[in-house]
Amino acid sequence: MSLAIISAMDVEMEQYLEHCTLRASTERAGLTIHEAHWRGHDVALVRSGVGKVNAALCTQLLIDRYDLDAVLCTGSAGALDPALDIGDVVIASDCVHHDVLVDFMGLPRGQIPFTDHRFFETHPVLRRHALEVGLTDHRVQAGRVLTGDTFVEDESQRRRLRAELDGACVEMEGAAVGQVCAVNDVPYLVVRAVSDHADGTSNLDFETFLEEAARSSSQIVLDLLDALDTNERLGSAGR
Repeated sequence: MSLAIISAMDVEMEQYLEHCTLRASTERAGLTIHEAHWRGHDVALVRSGVGKVNAALCTQLLIDRYDLDAVLCTGSAGALDPALDIGDVVIASDCVHHDVLVDFMGLPRGQIPFTDHRFFETHPVLRRHALEVGLTDHRVQAGRVLTGDTFVEDESQRRRLRAELDGACVEMEGAAVGQVCAVNDVPYLVVRAVSDHADGTSNLDFETFLEEAARSSSQIVLDLLDALDTNERLGSAGR
């Protein structure tokens, strides 16, 4: 199976570079693409950089360059669900842009004007395999991932996003990857481990627990790839 794994930061991507067998590295549009192998799968590993534009650019580049069966976006997130603790993992049921809001058109938060796009559903097969992976010290659950070009560290904003969109966690790339995959009909999944609680302590927690979150999310993704049939074709993106 041909797959791409996208992470925003070096500490997240390093988890995959340490485990996968690297074959070649190329530079394109300011990105380093590592062509690798893991348990029978061909895998393109890329640190996209932080934010929605970087994630979208990276995703489209990889879709254009490779005949991908799926795209996996992985890394850290801030918890919106109060039941989540540091290192717990959210397997995205879908993703939404929480910072897209066009009130004067009467659109709900996340609805992209003049399109049908709001919630970008992840592929059910990828989601099922990911949820079957167990972590010794942390919980794994499905939930909605909220994406925006803002680091959420305000308790009132955290409560508002949780109430309005029923989000499990918040990050800065997932919905951008989902939107690009949706228009290209490529299956995708977002796997996020909690590094902070998206509140007034977020900046401190993020720095302290980022590596732990990176380990949790990468373990889920690598175990997910172990469960996938190397010859399986996922077909439709499952929307």
